[in-house]
Amino acid sequence: MDPEETALNDISLMIFDSSGTPEETLWIERFDGSTFEISLLTGKEYRFLACANFGYRVTFDNIEDALEYRYHIAYPDEFHNGIPMTADTGLITIRDGSTVCIELERLMAKISLRMDRRLLSGDVDMKVRSIKVGNCPESVKAFGNSRVEDQDDCFPLGFYRGPDECTPLNELSEIGISKEVTVYVLENRQGRLGEYPVSDDSDKVIDRNDPRKDLCSYVEIGMDYISPEFKSTGNGLIYRFYLGEDRNSLDVERNCHYRISICPENDGLKEDSWRVDKENMVSTTPVTFKSWPESYISGEIGDRIHLGCTFTPSYAPFSIDTDLLEEDKSNGIYDFEIDNDGCGVTLTLTGPGRGLVYMEVGEPVNESSLWVVEVNLPD
Repeated sequence: MDPEETALNDISLMIFDSSGTPEETLWIERFDGSTFEISLLTGKEYRFLACANFGYRVTFDNIEDALEYRYHIAYPDEFHNGIPMTADTGLITIRDGSTVCIELERLMAKISLRMDRRLLSGDVDMKVRSIKVGNCPESVKAFGNSRVEDQDDCFPLGFYRGPDECTPLNELSEIGISKEVTVYVLENRQGRLGEYPVSDDSDKVIDRNDPRKDLCSYVEIGMDYISPEFKSTGNGLIYRFYLGEDRNSLDVERNCHYRISICPENDGLKEDSWRVDKENMVSTTPVTFKSWPESYISGEIGDRIHLGCTFTPSYAPFSIDTDLLEEDKSNGIYDFEIDNDGCGVTLTLTGPGRGLVYMEVGEPVNESSLWVVEVNLPD
């Protein structure tokens, strides 16, 4: 359940003088929206700090301790007291009858997600089943910028939304575009991705050897998937992406609202990286493989021989080892011509010798054939 974003349940108010010494502290266990009066010296500077929805009273012996204080959560969606908030007014000079307005900021970022399926092929179905925010910070500095410094300081698989809560992402608010689902994460400012600008979303990936991969917050979306060629099993098809205000930013800032549209194109499977995890995808097409003729071929100079493979599914990657063909051609054993569909080759035998032809089919077929071709060799 989403928290009430404007709810204020408890407030700790701390007032420091210009030297950083505590002047006054207040604890309002059940805030009802009322104003309250405090007596301070006119013409003197004071700094007001507030913590809201922490669920406990917060006090400090000096301003330095306050500025280093970290608020901890027991689990990623700990909202039973409302979203934690803080405020720091800086030094304010008090005038006779002054009214001080303290503006609170949420320590969490709000992330609103939606699916834009307008560019997805009509025969492809992608149904969102889960949302996770990975590397959620376990704590955040109450005042000042905050970041995870060590992977032990975050929940690796943090904030979670299950199938029922993801239903809006499978319902339309307008043609091709779903309703929104919201998740939250504590501030985690990890800076820029790299030295140079990132021009494409697919490039916003952290190298597996970069320790920041265990520190930067990211969103993971799990989907049930089916198309004429593939279907998902287990945890489904997974989309992942790092957060930030632009392609080169890894900052998740407090009190910010990030709106993200996931826009799969065509079959939704083109990218092959950490961002699009296809580990749980299986083929819906029967896997078959046949090569012809037999693997041993004996011929005479002038003979023409056709070799090739047939296989399903047709989208499986296929290759012919052209290096072997070129080597045998240079040795005068045969000339060759590859078929228009790329799945076979015609040899014209040109001289005595022994040559090799190799063809290979990748996932999900994973088969290969090797032919030995002998030309005018004695028995």
